[in-house]
Amino acid sequence: MASRNLVGIDVGSKFIKAVQVSETSGQYKVTEFGIAEVNPQVSVPDAISELFSKKGFKTKRVVSAVSGRFVFVRYISMPVMSDEELVNAAKYELGKYIPVEVDEVLHDSQKLEELAPQEGQEPEMRVLLVAAKRTFIDEHVGILEGAGLQPAIVDVDSFALGNAYELSGMINPQAIAAGKLVALVDIGASKTNINIMSDSVSYFTREFYKGGDDLTDSISKKLSLEVKDAEALKRSVAGAAYSGGGGGGGGGGGGGGSETNPGNMPIVLVSSEDADKMRTERRERSTTKVPIVMLDKGDQTKFRGADSGGYGGGGGDADRVMDCISSVVEDICHDINISIDYFENQYDKKVEEVYITGGASSTIGLQETLERTVQKPVQKWNPLQFIELELPRDSQQQLEDNPAQAAIALGLASRVRRD
Repeated sequence: MASRNLVGIDVGSKFIKAVQVSETSGQYKVTEFGIAEVNPQVSVPDAISELFSKKGFKTKRVVSAVSGRFVFVRYISMPVMSDEELVNAAKYELGKYIPVEVDEVLHDSQKLEELAPQEGQEPEMRVLLVAAKRTFIDEHVGILEGAGLQPAIVDVDSFALGNAYELSGMINPQAIAAGKLVALVDIGASKTNINIMSDSVSYFTREFYKGGDDLTDSISKKLSLEVKDAEALKRSVAGAAYSGGGGGGGGGGGGGGSETNPGNMPIVLVSSEDADKMRTERRERSTTKVPIVMLDKGDQTKFRGADSGGYGGGGGDADRVMDCISSVVEDICHDINISIDYFENQYDKKVEEVYITGGASSTIGLQETLERTVQKPVQKWNPLQFIELELPRDSQQQLEDNPAQAAIALGLASRVRRD
């Protein structure tokens, strides 16, 4: 039986990541992966085009995601109604919650759950409203089409994170904390995404603009280094500590699974029909990739015991880096804690565990600092741990070197379930 293929592409401020998920008879596999570093002297469409030309992606149909100040996410309560009625009612409700005219945005809505009935009140349900400015989406779609790709769906970063979590649980129920509220936290280069979920239902999302770039800037300022040299030092420290993992390999669980609650899947800001109307042209040039390596819990102590000079990543460098970034790490952890506290106070529910992923989640001391700050168990999350890999050798090595980088792209590609 023929496979269905879909590529999730996560265009970050520092790296472009692409994951291809293939489905055959209800079995899911990751069949290609690519990562490229963003080069300021090369246009993003050119970098994407070069990445695809070097890899064996079987389709140019892609799912991507947006985030930022032109994307609006609201969780509201509404009277219980049918899906058809919600389509019309949501547009009216949306106007109350966004700072722009409804005609200026593309939007979607999703019924999450029916709320416990209150005496003397009509039954209500929790609804997710999502919108993004049309001009912002036009620009995003233009970048992808300028790279020769065919945008099928535009999603939101935080929901893609949730879809990766849901896919893992569908393939192997032991991969998720069933019935528990968990905070999924993706710490990237320029921003951090949070999605608080229980099974396949999203209860709260937030993003804030702190991440790995802030760590680099702190190293640069405190050690009087050029930014590129500070970035190299940060990476060398992580590289020296790498011990072949990062929360599990992801080589095998044989992906099956029956139909489950679609969770976040229905939210679509741009469909394939919309994308046909948004075509632009871009030049094509090349770029290169620089993989980020993971730092396992416990390696901090081992790392400090080493010693080497220069940028070799020895104990001296580790100590210097930790001294430079400790306040930034605390700031990031504080913002994560504020988000969790707000959710718990607003909804009278308790988050039980925190799962961290993203390139900067490997930062020395971050896991321990976050655990101390939120007073909850914090785990490094490898979303690929239970998903079967069937890739070319070089792509598999890249993926195993960068599992935390792949969460959002994997979640985007997981839409092959509904493709």
